[in-house]
Amino acid sequence: MLKVQRAIHPSDFSSIPRTRDLIKRLPEAVRVCSEHGEAVRIRESDISPNTGAGPPFGKASYFSCCDAAIEKLINAIVDEAQRLAT
Repeated sequence: MLKVQRAIHPSDFSSIPRTRDLIKRLPEAVRVCSEHGEAVRIRESDISPNTGAGPPFGKASYFSCCDAAIEKLINAIVDEAQRLAT
């Protein structure tokens, strides 16, 4: 199956743990592609043990079976973050 990824900007790397927590709280219907049944995940790459104060990776992205699944999850994350902020 074709895999799709959408890059996460380096300025957002520090929010990845919080984003993962938000994803866990979302319904399965949002976390998993309704067409292909595959979950959207966050993947880090370019792992480096010596990064100083920065994250131990150089790249991160949302990874799944299709753009629609990633877009649906990102929209749900934004909505949930806004809901929690109010």
